[in-house]
Amino acid sequence: MEEIRKAALAYYNNLPKDLQKLASAKFKEIDSSGDGTISIEEFKKSMGSSFHNNSVIMERSFKELDNNGDRKLDFNEYITLYYLVESGRVLIYCAGNGCKAAPFLKGLYFTCVDCFHHNKNGTFDLCTSCYHNADFVHEHTNFVDNHVLLRSKAACCESTSEPCSPGSDSESNQVSRTGSKGVPVNRSGSKRRALLGAIKSGASVTRAVGNMASDVASCSIM
Repeated sequence: MEEIRKAALAYYNNLPKDLQKLASAKFKEIDSSGDGTISIEEFKKSMGSSFHNNSVIMERSFKELDNNGDRKLDFNEYITLYYLVESGRVLIYCAGNGCKAAPFLKGLYFTCVDCFHHNKNGTFDLCTSCYHNADFVHEHTNFVDNHVLLRSKAACCESTSEPCSPGSDSESNQVSRTGSKGVPVNRSGSKRRALLGAIKSGASVTRAVGNMASDVASCSIM
């Protein structure tokens, strides 16, 4: 959770002033008593819809957010909540059988690729423990961790002359890019497609990830 707190504050510190003001205004809106903190009652009243009005999940989430344990959220603690809600991360739960990783997944987790690409109602996600122990019931078997999923999306969506979908390699599949130090980086389009294809098709991604490990390392996320 500490990593999420730091990420939330980093995002906030780099927001434009007008967006920081919006975050502050939202904090004041939730703090109906005007005492400069958010109580559990104010939290539930304002944030219920963000947590599907699940009282248990809200209680557990509030406890996670309350870093100093005083049963109130100050502004810095609220920034973590703001990040979780705005990013949608607050609704990423472990779907394992009786999993205690709730209220939300905080670190590395596994996602069902089939649901990610085709289920409009949401994703099916698991903590590493539930996935490792096969402690879940689901119709699909193709899972990858969120890091591999992100990198595969970044590899596909690179701004290059190559199409994201599988195509002919008749033209050069080596794409010249410039790294952070101005050094050209050669990227293999066929390897990127191999990883993406493996993930989408349900094939083993181990070989594909291994083949493009050096290429993926220089892939831009944004």
